[in-house]
Amino acid sequence: MKKLKVYMDTSVIGALYDREDPLRIKTTEKLLEIFRIKKQYDPYISNILIEEVEEAPDTIREPMKNIIKDVDFYIIMENDESAELFDAYMKEKMINPKYRDDARHVSLSVVNNMDIIVSWNCKHLCNIHKKRKFNAVNILMGYKEIDIITPLEVIGDD
Repeated sequence: MKKLKVYMDTSVIGALYDREDPLRIKTTEKLLEIFRIKKQYDPYISNILIEEVEEAPDTIREPMKNIIKDVDFYIIMENDESAELFDAYMKEKMINPKYRDDARHVSLSVVNNMDIIVSWNCKHLCNIHKKRKFNAVNILMGYKEIDIITPLEVIGDD
């Protein structure tokens, strides 16, 4: 059976440093274990995540880089096609320009035919209203719909 292509945004790695929500930490650790050891999915990250990690506070930048190195991620890069889809999202005012990287993550995932985006960002990504807006633009632009979910949905009751 073909493995699902799972794109992970920066909020997932960032959750490991969220000391206010132990469930997010535990869930993220399980997800990374599934990627690293069980290899149930093909995990992807992008140049966007790498850029965001480089901008992280000094205290967590290197630990985040080590997490990335520890998982055998496929790395995808933005290109003209993802930029065109990103522009379509921004034209529809789906994301406040301040949070433009969220739309960059989605456009890159869609043009690279990911099955799922995994994120802890429920305000801008993992909510029904945003998913419908992104998928409406995706369909209009000739792409398939994408599912945007939290790590809880990936790990299930594992």
